[in-house]
Amino acid sequence: MEKFKSFITEEKDEPYKIVVLSHQLAGVRDTKDDPDLSGTALLVNFGKKLGLEIFQADFVGAYTRKISGKRLLYSFPFDDDGLVQLPDPKEGKVKYQKPYECNPEDTLIFPRGLGTLGFTSSRAWYDMIKQFEYDGFTIIPSLECYDICTSKYLSYIMFTNNSVATPKTSRIAHSEDSERAFKELNTKFPIILKSSTGTQTGVGVVVIESMRSLHAAVQMILLYNKYLPIIIQEYIETDYDIRVVVCNGEIIGAMKRKVIVGDVRSNVSLGADAEEMELTELEKSESIRIAELVKGKLVGVDLIPSKDRNKIKPYCIEVNANLGFGGLENTLKGSPTTTILKSFLNRDNWTLDKSTET
Repeated sequence: MEKFKSFITEEKDEPYKIVVLSHQLAGVRDTKDDPDLSGTALLVNFGKKLGLEIFQADFVGAYTRKISGKRLLYSFPFDDDGLVQLPDPKEGKVKYQKPYECNPEDTLIFPRGLGTLGFTSSRAWYDMIKQFEYDGFTIIPSLECYDICTSKYLSYIMFTNNSVATPKTSRIAHSEDSERAFKELNTKFPIILKSSTGTQTGVGVVVIESMRSLHAAVQMILLYNKYLPIIIQEYIETDYDIRVVVCNGEIIGAMKRKVIVGDVRSNVSLGADAEEMELTELEKSESIRIAELVKGKLVGVDLIPSKDRNKIKPYCIEVNANLGFGGLENTLKGSPTTTILKSFLNRDNWTLDKSTET
């Protein structure tokens, strides 16, 4: 609290700004209890309540230029309901908001939903974010963090190389690779089959009960998309998992998420029940260490608790670099979104890498 008061006193004439880049077209609403409220809308709403200047841009149509040493962001306008106004082909006119000037010293960049519309679109968006990184901006999440967290196999490699407990994982290289990959796991059925990439809520997670089912599922998936990276993992039975929110090296809170009946997923957005829970010291330290490993300033670390939570490390299932704030607001005490935004009032939590400035 003293740091916060000191910041307000010393920097009150120069509060930080937020640029939210997303492709979500949900309206910005005022109540955190609205089930349709998106993470983007919550970020915008709570930022404004803190008195922060917010610029919202849609990835579609957005671009950036550097003019006379100033980084400018161009975006289609939004209406009063928070919906982006796309060009009307019949009118033949393209309208843009006034270019927004961004400065790495006082502007945080929050990309939301990067990559969910397919590689072609996301590659262009990714490159635009890279431009900001080259200029020394703090990106939440950074592209390094994003790359690690959106590749479940890359995450697995990092975890195993750093003594993080995690389910055994094997990559399926082609449509006839099921048997080899399963033997590499050195486990028994059932197992988990999932895409190695992506950030969406439990999409593409399947329980496989036999080699015959595994072979059939792999062939069907690769027939539909022969370039989709697939992994299989050992199945760890549990009644719940834990989402630990880590921001700038500190635990914001933890949610106990019960597994959906008849399913293996525990995503709140899919209907799983969630409640706040206390972590053991071991779970806290391991969550913070994992966040540091993936270079995450703000991440959700997903754990399966061990049988002896005080002495044995939890399994880390994955790390989410693009948090959905709705579940946090409705489960954790206080306002975790506000706490997260306040933590960035301390410039020590920013990247501000002078060596990258041009």
